[in-house]
Amino acid sequence: MNIIEELVKKSGKKLTQISKDTGIAYPTLSGYNQGIRTPKKKNAKILADYFNVSVPYLLGLDDKPTLRNPGNESFWEHFKMKLTKGTLVSENIDEWTPFKDELAVILKEINQSDELANYIDFIASKNNFNPVLVKAVKQFIADKEDELLPYLINTSGSKDSPYHYVWKAWENSDEYKEQQEARKRKK
Repeated sequence: MNIIEELVKKSGKKLTQISKDTGIAYPTLSGYNQGIRTPKKKNAKILADYFNVSVPYLLGLDDKPTLRNPGNESFWEHFKMKLTKGTLVSENIDEWTPFKDELAVILKEINQSDELANYIDFIASKNNFNPVLVKAVKQFIADKEDELLPYLINTSGSKDSPYHYVWKAWENSDEYKEQQEARKRKK
């Protein structure tokens, strides 16, 4: 069962009612519910808000329904556990991940994309690469994209990060400004 199907079931509502409530067309919702379509950013955000979960959770990229706060002690405990297991990778998109909703949609699309696998196969056949190596590359991409990319984006706030340009762009975005305003209101 996919996450959207699970959320619909837990809500006890019919797809027709959810369609009315969200403004998302019934056939589109039905595709999400059956797992044959993936919501784009706008609909993913609408549904995440509707079901009161995060976009990464809605798309099956995180096992926790709400985003973690990196300032929260449990976040750092989780991160320390990862360090003791010999990895610096934090597999989660948190509330301070630049462009978090867009990143979640991109990762979900990559996970479900046959084009990337087909392109790797094309390169391999053109260059007569060993099929075992090709399989390992495809497995690495499938295993690591959900973990490594959020980590790299999360660490883009550091000025020595090769991805610092992402953080700089995020600082100028409406998403960042809204988050800063919300943070001020909480204080």
